[in-house]
Amino acid sequence: MLPSSTPAPPRYVDGAPWAEAASSAALRHYRSLPKKGKPQGRESTVLAAFLLSTPHDPRNPTVLSMATGTKCLGAARLSPRGDLVHDAHAEVIARRALLRHIYSEIGRDTPPEWLVASGDGGRWRLRDGHSLHLYITQLPCGVMPVPPSVSMSTREQLVSTNGCSDVDLVQRKPGRGDTTLSMSCFDKITRWSIAGIQGALLSHILEPLYLSTITFGQSPDGAPQGFSIENNIEKVLDARLSSVHSKLPASFRIRKPQFFEAPIPPKEFQQIAGDEAPLTCG
Repeated sequence: MLPSSTPAPPRYVDGAPWAEAASSAALRHYRSLPKKGKPQGRESTVLAAFLLSTPHDPRNPTVLSMATGTKCLGAARLSPRGDLVHDAHAEVIARRALLRHIYSEIGRDTPPEWLVASGDGGRWRLRDGHSLHLYITQLPCGVMPVPPSVSMSTREQLVSTNGCSDVDLVQRKPGRGDTTLSMSCFDKITRWSIAGIQGALLSHILEPLYLSTITFGQSPDGAPQGFSIENNIEKVLDARLSSVHSKLPASFRIRKPQFFEAPIPPKEFQQIAGDEAPLTCG
């Protein structure tokens, strides 16, 4: 049972309008940014954005943070001093930016509009009626691939997650050459569904922040007829979360986001393999 200070988020029954709204808000904000650092020519990248919806205008979300990125360091390149960023995937960098934004909001003289005092030891919480969302231009790494045919069984769809036959195992991000030690983005999303996105340090002054929805751009290649990517991602997440048997600490709970497919993103966010090797933007 949820505490009164953290009401359940609204359920988006009709996902198409919301997916369009989330992707439009993120891409509109991206286009407003300077050209420097964006893909050029044949380059491509992944875009991720955290958004906030309000009860006054739920179909017009505001972008809180945004990032692009596809790279992470291999194990051999990690620094013993801890002064290098290991994981620079878009979802991870966008979350880092969101945490910086939250620190800035809480540190202002004027209280933030979307965070309110919780009355629990001087902590803050998300204001009632407000919801956090994540938009990604493609499926997060670590999610099962789209099946090659509709003849694949449900069990095969469930357990085939980037070659991992056990959904209880933590998956490392795929690396080119040197193996990485970074958790896959989908494993991090799984963790956020239990512990929130705020991290350990912010948990001292902020109640857990959970995502209400995750929207991702459709692949240009599409999916086999009759195959629902949203439903299969939910099945994989359910299987991951089913291994959480122990009682969670106070204020934490399992909060599964809803998944939606948005329209195909612009070409600079499409990871298409062709005659020429795709180039990722640095």
